[in-house]
Amino acid sequence: MTDETRLSMARSLVVAGLILYIPANILPVMTITITGQVEPLTIMGGVEELYDSGLMPVAAVVFLASIVVPFLKLAVLSWILLLHGSSELRRQRTTMYRILHQVGSWSMIDIFLLSVLTAVGQLGILASVKAEPGGLFFAAVLLCTLFAAEIYHPSLIWKDRRTT
Repeated sequence: MTDETRLSMARSLVVAGLILYIPANILPVMTITITGQVEPLTIMGGVEELYDSGLMPVAAVVFLASIVVPFLKLAVLSWILLLHGSSELRRQRTTMYRILHQVGSWSMIDIFLLSVLTAVGQLGILASVKAEPGGLFFAAVLLCTLFAAEIYHPSLIWKDRRTT
């Protein structure tokens, strides 16, 4: 794969991730039914529900992994890609890319939690959990950031603009 192809694909994935981030956070990711009461939850709604239930550490993990990390990954990737070809801040961009790559391995924890909640949530007539479209958009955002970070190699940061 050429450097230009890598750059183009990474940019496309970041733009797609930015677009998908909006419905991922606006649409419900799950619907919880407890004793006949139906409650659709967005990601933030789920965080609030966990917090209100006294599960503050879990709420913090979900908030960080579901809201903060995907946004920061998109922001950092955008910054790296916008400065591509520039000699400015190369060392900082490389460091940020490496941090982003390490954090990326924790990105899928949300999908795992949603899957577990959906599977465990089938509690017969008392309660159930159903996955909703927001979860698909959220998974798509995670995949876009994951693939963009994998496709864009940090060595591209150090190449001269004339060679890309």
